[in-house]
Amino acid sequence: MKKTKKLSVFLLLAILVLAGVLYFYKLNAIPAGLYVDEAVAGYNAYSLLKTGKDEYGKAFPLALRFFGSYTPPLFVYLLIPFIWLFGLKVWVIRSVSGLSMLGGILIVFFFLKSIAGKRKRLSLTGALIFAVSPWTVFYARIGYEVTLAFFVYSLASLLLWLGLKKPKFRIAGFVLLSISAYAAHTEKYLAPLLMVLLLIFFRKEFIFSKGKRATFFGLGLAFLVQLPQIFLIKTAAFWNKNDLFYTKAIANFAKTRLAGLPPVLSIPYGFLREFCSQTLTYFSPRSLFFLPDPDPQRSIPRLSVFYGFMVLFYLVGIYQLYINRKKSWAKYLLILSLSAPIPAALTGDPFSTQRALPLLLPMAIILALGGERLMVFIKKRWQRLLIIALLMVISLFQLRRGYFIFLPQERARVWGLGFKELAEFIRSRPQEKFLIDQSSRIKPVYIELAFFNLYPPEKIQEAADPAVAKNYYAKTVFTPFCKLENVDIRNIEWEEDIYKEQIIIGDELAVSPDQAKEHFFEKVFEVRDPLDILIFNGFSTNPREKCEKGLSDIHCLR
Repeated sequence: MKKTKKLSVFLLLAILVLAGVLYFYKLNAIPAGLYVDEAVAGYNAYSLLKTGKDEYGKAFPLALRFFGSYTPPLFVYLLIPFIWLFGLKVWVIRSVSGLSMLGGILIVFFFLKSIAGKRKRLSLTGALIFAVSPWTVFYARIGYEVTLAFFVYSLASLLLWLGLKKPKFRIAGFVLLSISAYAAHTEKYLAPLLMVLLLIFFRKEFIFSKGKRATFFGLGLAFLVQLPQIFLIKTAAFWNKNDLFYTKAIANFAKTRLAGLPPVLSIPYGFLREFCSQTLTYFSPRSLFFLPDPDPQRSIPRLSVFYGFMVLFYLVGIYQLYINRKKSWAKYLLILSLSAPIPAALTGDPFSTQRALPLLLPMAIILALGGERLMVFIKKRWQRLLIIALLMVISLFQLRRGYFIFLPQERARVWGLGFKELAEFIRSRPQEKFLIDQSSRIKPVYIELAFFNLYPPEKIQEAADPAVAKNYYAKTVFTPFCKLENVDIRNIEWEEDIYKEQIIIGDELAVSPDQAKEHFFEKVFEVRDPLDILIFNGFSTNPREKCEKGLSDIHCLR
């Protein structure tokens, strides 16, 4: 027994080491660049560290006004000690996600260990599947709040599962589930839903048992944790994601396909049709094993969220759930699985890996159940080891090709490559004036410059609209235009800007070759992605030559 336990610990450590390499290797460079959602989280944590206020001058907000989205604050507040220790760097912002997914490996391991019985390989199988899955690796390497939310939510789910037999775990489980609502938008809706479902379907264990005191005490603490969130319910900040709901799709379907029915029937039918269609997408083998997330910023080229061969594990795992459906663990796993995609299914995205990230936990467990069951049919140990080694080689090869080669090449632009180079160029010319074209094609520039050039938070706060801090949770309309020292960030005003001594920065469509020639611009800056596609152009204006060689203009008389 001692040898078996030592081997299990050794293999678990080996999985954690492998995962550490996958999650932290070249974290500063892959994904290439820095996405604006990462930059805004990192800089606001930096601002809170330095001044106790966010970029708008709001002291320790309950929800952060990121581009008007009001993101739950837990991730940003957790970043503060990391930035204090290591500084405001790309890898620092992303490392919290890597640590969260390392914790996720342990959650999967202990969840499966609690249901494994005599199946000694089950917990290690699940830990390995979770550790190397593309879905896990992708979100382990980005500085998003959703990965931390996944960890907190998953840990709460594990503790509540263990709490069915050991009530002492319930208190921490309910409190953590409540805390997860402060980590990401999905958990804000999913946490109370899971809480209600568990109290309904496991009412005998949670409510009508000797451990009910722990249940009610945990629920009481969970409610107290939610008091700040309840305060926000009456504000626009709480409901700012309502625009993602497919209201128009339901109305159009009811109007065109169910015109003969009254709205009281056609609207509910249209909703059920859309909701069921969206929900089933998250359990489709096509979505899980063969197609990537349709958003290129949320996916790995040529890879789905799990490897294609795992579809066999999935089908067998579903069958294992069915034949064990009367057991508590199967019922618990079904609740986790069926509830996880509900918030995502209420949005218009066909398959959002980001909003449905809580589904990763039950999916990894189901795949482990199927994979372990299939291995039972292979009697000889050396054959099992050979197959596992072969599948690992195939998986890591596909992951290396898709994530570490194709993604930094093909997705550099969508991940914000060029902003760092732009910030360095501006920093190298402190005496020059800059105009950056902030068109709808370009993500908010100001936060990237603030991040990479470490603009003092006090200056960013001064540049913000003072009305925002005064009515913070109601100002949902966001504008990316602002002025930072020698940088003006707005749309180009051609009638005025060509007559000012400055450098105009924009994408490939901001200044055409004909416009540059017509106005005597000189190209001084350029950034291209690894595929040689232009990201940013920079042109120095020449108002003197424009006035000397151009047609007479009132601007030249000033």
